[in-house]
Amino acid sequence: MTDSPTHTFRRQHRELRRLAQELSTASLSSTFDADRIHVALRRFIGKLRVHAAMETEALYPILLTHADDEIRRRAEDLHEELGPLYGLMEDFVARWNRTEIIAARRIRFRIELVRVLARLGWRMMKENRELYPMADAELAGLT
Repeated sequence: MTDSPTHTFRRQHRELRRLAQELSTASLSSTFDADRIHVALRRFIGKLRVHAAMETEALYPILLTHADDEIRRRAEDLHEELGPLYGLMEDFVARWNRTEIIAARRIRFRIELVRVLARLGWRMMKENRELYPMADAELAGLT
């Protein structure tokens, strides 16, 4: 599927899963290193912001204005269901924006990290299973 319309989005999901695993591993290490965690968090959110911008500015607008009512409705449903999750991640990053905060409240950080990464993982799975196949089928002739 290297030439599918959603190839780049799928590749970004793989990269985000890898970075999420690095972040998770760093947060669970017995030698808790808040600096390492903060760097991993910044790297993850940077990649996520690029991915979110591409979806928001390139993929969803095409599907949300598609001539086919069913495609438009399905895209709207997914957008409404999945859209707020990026905001949750931004809120998380805003709360944990300094190494000192992460170090001082490491247990709370871990709990919130597990929750937000699980939600984002669910979103990526849903996009991989529902949004991207629909986009590939509908946009294949446009690329």
